[in-house]
Formats: sequence, C-alpha cells, structure tokens
Amino acid sequence: MKRRDFIINSALAIGGTALLAGCGKKELIMSENQVVRRKYKDIEVPLLGLGCMRLPMKNDEIDMQELEKMVEYCMQHGANYFDTAYMYVEGKSENAIGKVLKNYKREDFLLADKSPIYKMRTREDVRKVFNEQLEKCQVEYFDFYMAHNINKNTFDTYKNVEMYDELVKLKKEGKIKYMGFSFHGTPEILREVVKDRKWDFAQLQINYLDWDVVKAHEQYDIVQAQGIPVTVMEPLRGGGLVNLSDKALAKLKENYPDTTPAAFGLRWAASRNNVVTVLSGMSNLQQVKENIQTFIDFKPMDEKENALALEIAKIIQSQGEINCTACKYCTEVCPRGINIPAIFSLYNQYKVSKNKMLFTIYYETLADEEKADKCIKCNLCNKNCPQNLSIPELLAKIEKEYEEIKAG
Repeated sequence: MKRRDFIINSALAIGGTALLAGCGKKELIMSENQVVRRKYKDIEVPLLGLGCMRLPMKNDEIDMQELEKMVEYCMQHGANYFDTAYMYVEGKSENAIGKVLKNYKREDFLLADKSPIYKMRTREDVRKVFNEQLEKCQVEYFDFYMAHNINKNTFDTYKNVEMYDELVKLKKEGKIKYMGFSFHGTPEILREVVKDRKWDFAQLQINYLDWDVVKAHEQYDIVQAQGIPVTVMEPLRGGGLVNLSDKALAKLKENYPDTTPAAFGLRWAASRNNVVTVLSGMSNLQQVKENIQTFIDFKPMDEKENALALEIAKIIQSQGEINCTACKYCTEVCPRGINIPAIFSLYNQYKVSKNKMLFTIYYETLADEEKADKCIKCNLCNKNCPQNLSIPELLAKIEKEYEEIKAG
C-alpha cells in the first residue's frame, strides 16, 4: 500500500480529519503527522509496527479498551502494521487483535502472523493451524506470514513437515502475500534455512546490544547477502535497552540530552539499510505515542550515534552481576570455543529484566559448543581476564540456573 493510497483510502480531508467509509466500520480521524514508510516490493510499509506479544493486561486478561485505543492511534498515524503469533499472550493475542482490527477496512492495515512449528506433526497440520489463525484473526489472508522461531530445536520439524512447501502453496492460493520466517538460531542453521529457498523476508532479533556479542550482525549479513529484507524483533532487547543502568544512561544523556533510551534503540535498529519495519511490543497508549513520535520525524543514525551505541553496549555488558567488558581476551585462549562474553551479557540482562523466557530463547541462539556446559575448567580464561573474574565458576552458576529454568 503506497503512502498516497493509504491516505486516500482513509479519506484524509483538509484539516487532517476524515471518516472511514464502509458499513459498520469505525470512524477514524487521520492525523497529518504520519510515520515514515519504506518501499517494500509493490507496497509501502510503516517503519514502526505494533508487536502483539506484550499487550496491555488488566486482571490477568488483555485490556481490550486500552488495546483499541492503541490500535486506533497507530492507524491514525499510519503505523498500520500489526504482528501477532499463535502463542502470544498465552494464545490470546490473535483473537484480541482480530477483534479490534475487524473494525477497520482490510486494505487499510497489514497483519503478520506465524506458523507455530512446535505444534506440527504432519504437513496437513500446517494448513489446519493456518486456517485456525485466519479464523481467530477474522481475516481471509495474511499480509506477512512466517515459519515461527526456527532454531536448533525446531529445524528438523520444520523440514520434516515440509513447512516451506506448504507455505508456498498457501501463498499461490492468495492466502499469504509475503512469506518469511522468524529466527532464533545459530548462523550455521540460518545459512541452511536460506539456502536454495526463496523468502520474501526474515524476522531477526536486531539491537545494538546483540549486534556483536550474540552475532546479530552475522545473521543480518547472511540474509542481506541473499537479498532478503528484514523485519526487526526485540529492538529494545525485551525492555533491557529502555531501563538503562545509571552509567549507561549518563553516557546517552551526556551526548544527546533530549533523547530517550527507547527512541535511541528504535532509531538504531531502523537505521540498518536492509530493514523494512521495526516491531515494538508496546503495552500501553503512552508507549505507542512516544514511539510513533520517534518515527514521524525519523532520522537515520549518523556515525557518531552508531559509535555511541556500541559504547553504551559495552557499558551495559560490564554492569550487573558480572563485570565483563566483552574484551574477548578469554575467548582467545579458550580451548573449547565457549562464547563467554555473550553468555555473561545475556545473564546480566536477564538479571535486570527478570524475563526467564527471553533468557532461554537468547541463550539457545548460541551454538552448542559455545555454551557454558562445555567448560572444562582449565582456568586459562582466568589468567587472561583483566577484570579478574572467576570465569569457570560463573559459567557453572549460569548453566545451573539455565537448567533450573528449563526444568520449570
């Protein structure tokens, strides 16, 4: 949908107000201030999308009144991309966003959903669940649809049920406009996913904290080399880049006193050349308003800002329970190739966010040989650590906590 067509379809009138035509459809007052859009194939996509994994909650249920206000504000400002999934909000996200979006003309919003690989046993299951999702979202097609969360634990199932081939068939039937995948795995698996396969887009975890330490840059380069555009998830690392430590926040304010951590993180992700849209899991109307403002007057980051982001990342990595600066001196001597800085960074962020699910997902993006349980306690890393950390003991502690979380 081109920007001009979007405004025309919304019947934008002089003075910035309009009514959505159509029987039973919600009255929509369009704002003159629209978020920036990027060209993607034959349409234009807003650079900011609403991720529906962290919807507003009230008494352990989705707060539908608040969600309606959030969606309306997004629609008014052209942020008309909504991303949901089968398991989001304990399986309630699709129903909720579908109930709200049915009030708008179908051509005026872009809806993304994902095929839950963990539920699949046969190829027939792919279509069965897909039809269930269409019904829950109250639509006849998905604009963007993904094989969800491909990683080492789901990759074999993805192949065995021939998910790619079934999604291609659904696309040919017009039920999927653009076909992609979301990914939480190693670069090695990613290379297999894109090899000899035609994908319209890939959804990757891209933020300035993970860029170097957790190989987000390498994953980004892999899909870019294949000409696959990227939709960004976790641009703020599950909120970890919003609630900066005092030292990290001071560094940001010293250079850019008028910016917020959220705006800085979102702009960093959106400034990557191959990015189509950045998804933010907004939980209330105030967050929606603040993030949309960032993308109304969006300016890509310059070299100074990019350099500052990496400085702040190093500060974050050195904060928390483990004072690791990600100097990588330990990895230079580790005979097992354990990715010690990445493990410490993930653990520190987990201790700040308290989000066990994200910690396990991120930890499992590491290759098996890079994980803490491969430590043989040779202590060569300790001799090389300028922070005098007892690295083998810390790795054992993290591995134990990870196993306890997995055990439930």
